[in-house]
Amino acid sequence: MKTLPAKISQAAKPCLSPVAVWQMLLTRLLEQHYGLILSDTPFSDETVIKEHIDARITLADAVNFLVDKYELVRIDRKGFSWQEQTPYISVVDILRARRSTGLLTTNVK
Repeated sequence: MKTLPAKISQAAKPCLSPVAVWQMLLTRLLEQHYGLILSDTPFSDETVIKEHIDARITLADAVNFLVDKYELVRIDRKGFSWQEQTPYISVVDILRARRSTGLLTTNVK
């Protein structure tokens, strides 16, 4: 019987903590959509992020609360549209942020 060496296709990636994932996504979302940096918000404190996660508040709800509280306006929209342009973050925005930060990968071959 012949034995074959095991092939490792790629090294295992370390698992990020939920707080680290939120920090990455918040950084991307706030910068791209509102022109803010994380330190401009209460989310610069890891404890605040942890409290939101523990309270089961979604990332979208957390960002959209800031939008309401500070009357934030999205800067990533160009021109006018016949549709109402909401200032809020959507699930699609979060998925795009996940992809752009490398947190969501699709291996289509």
